Amino acid sequence: PVGQRSKRSTGAAVSIAVGLLEATYPNAAARVMLFMSGPGTQGPGMVTTHEFKDTIRTHHDIDKENESAKFVKKAAKYYEAMARRVAKNGHIVDIYACAFDQTGLHEMKFLPNYTGGHIVMGDSYNTSLFKQTFQRVFAKDMKGDFNMAFNATFKVKMSPQLKVCGVIGPCVSNAEKGAQVSDQEVGIGGTTSWKLCGLDNSSSYAIYFEVVNQHGQAIPQGQRAQMQFITHYQHPSGQMRLRVTTLARNWADP
Repeated sequence: PVGQRSKRSTGAAVSIAVGLLEATYPNAAARVMLFMSGPGTQGPGMVTTHEFKDTIRTHHDIDKENESAKFVKKAAKYYEAMARRVAKNGHIVDIYACAFDQTGLHEMKFLPNYTGGHIVMGDSYNTSLFKQTFQRVFAKDMKGDFNMAFNATFKVKMSPQLKVCGVIGPCVSNAEKGAQVSDQEVGIGGTTSWKLCGLDNSSSYAIYFEVVNQHGQAIPQGQRAQMQFITHYQHPSGQMRLRVTTLARNWADP
């Protein structure tokens, strides 16, 4: 109708897709691809109303908690809970948003952030830029396998003089606490293990450590700081693979 936005139940659509995969393929390789041409306007996760006279929230509205931002907190809470469900099952959510207006990505950012999915924004699905970008999602390596990895578990082990502070990157905590977990959190901390639902050869994660060797307690001559990263994931071929990367670094005087 004139003066109204299209009726979109984006939150309900995501919930149905997540529920179907949850019931049929838990902890198996799977990804949800969400294509949006505008904001959700009804049902759970709505970010604005049908009426164009109700302007969609801006950064200023969110900061000031104005009337236009009245759906932000509720929608963000809904999508964060949904993202945790998806991550628990090891699935990925991609968001492809092509529209001239906002689509509600601020509230939905938890879905790709927790699962390692793609975020693609554009003006139209018909542009060559979007088509080329979308084709890259299905790029294959020299063996003909998709450039994807699924449902990975990432663990870190380290020398006694180190504690892990956390990881910055698209993942969720596995809540595996231990003596080598630092009280000082950076990014997603409080654990030595994380779940990485989606990976490819361009995925980047930053791991932060804290040196906990007591002052005045000399480190033996020739001993080095050692870190080991253990990644267990499902290859596109269906195989479960284990990659172990071990690093050693020289100690430096403070």
